Amino acid sequence: MSDENKLNMFLPPDDEAFSCPYADGGEEVNAQKWHKIAMDLAADGALDEALQAFESGLELEPENAMLLRSKAAVLSRFGKKEDAYQVYLKAISYYPDDAVFLNGAGYVLMESGRALDSLQYFDKSIAANSQFPNPWLGKGIAYGELGHFEKAIEAYDKAIALRSDYKEAHFGKAVALGALGKYDDAIFEFDKSLESDPENPDVWYYKALALDSIGDADNALAAYKKTVELRPEYDDAWNNLGILLNALGRFDEAVECFVQASEIDGDQADVWFNRGYTHAVLGQFDDAIGSFREAIEIDPTFVPAYMEAAFVYVQTGFPDEAINLYDQAIALEPTAEAYFGKAVALQVIGDKEKADIAFEKAFELDPRYKEIFDAQSGQTMR
Repeated sequence: MSDENKLNMFLPPDDEAFSCPYADGGEEVNAQKWHKIAMDLAADGALDEALQAFESGLELEPENAMLLRSKAAVLSRFGKKEDAYQVYLKAISYYPDDAVFLNGAGYVLMESGRALDSLQYFDKSIAANSQFPNPWLGKGIAYGELGHFEKAIEAYDKAIALRSDYKEAHFGKAVALGALGKYDDAIFEFDKSLESDPENPDVWYYKALALDSIGDADNALAAYKKTVELRPEYDDAWNNLGILLNALGRFDEAVECFVQASEIDGDQADVWFNRGYTHAVLGQFDDAIGSFREAIEIDPTFVPAYMEAAFVYVQTGFPDEAINLYDQAIALEPTAEAYFGKAVALQVIGDKEKADIAFEKAFELDPRYKEIFDAQSGQTMR
């Protein structure tokens, strides 16, 4: 049955949408029944019809807390954060000391990018019910969004003190600890979160990042693999797994990870760059160039992609293409590395005069390239 037909079961023939007080069988459609209709419609993705049902229930009982709470939650779930906030404000006008409504207002503000504004509602929610852990979680997330990680950890600790198995609070605390470089403590908190929710791919992913950061490659690999096992479309996990495999010299496995990541989301320039770099290491130069070109098309300012593609062109006997790419890199970011690479390509085509000029520019920007040149050529330029 379509969403429209589900709703029409409760409508009169003249489409006076929700003025009809009876459903089929003569049963009165009270506020509770409108709530059920609205929630069923929302579950089917019929937001507009669900909102009409909520309004019909609220016409009968404007201060019905269940209807107000659910309407705000549905609006928030469908991304209508400002509308949800307005519903919470109306609810708070009826129930100014309701910790749940105050907490909800804080969350929709935070999820709208208004973390600072959200804090006042979390504080009011805590004042209304000191045993309610949810606003402490909200404060932790908000402080994290604001970069106040120590305060975030304090808030998460308050939430955990009220609910020891609060997996979201353990996870949030772990992320905040990681942001402060306290990776061992973060890993402990990730594990606490996983005790309550062992199949959460986000927790496994962030645990992998922490393990990677302390150089625990074996456990990081296992955590990344667990992440993609639980969520095969997790492109960031595939990308980071590939980076770690590259660092371990396992290039064949790494390139497969980058292929997976680029197939999931083909608009990530860094993934294409990583894929290209690994193809180049494996001697798969056509694939490398193709990947670097994809990265450049996605992000024309991605200087490393120009540089690596140019290097591959020099190595494979296409110095003119390399010079063109080095020039584009220099136009974006005139580095010693780019001038040095261009100079090498100019040497290959026999243009010594221009090569010397490019070398001198590289030495001027970074004298270390003079040492590299002398070591490679066995001569000293004046």
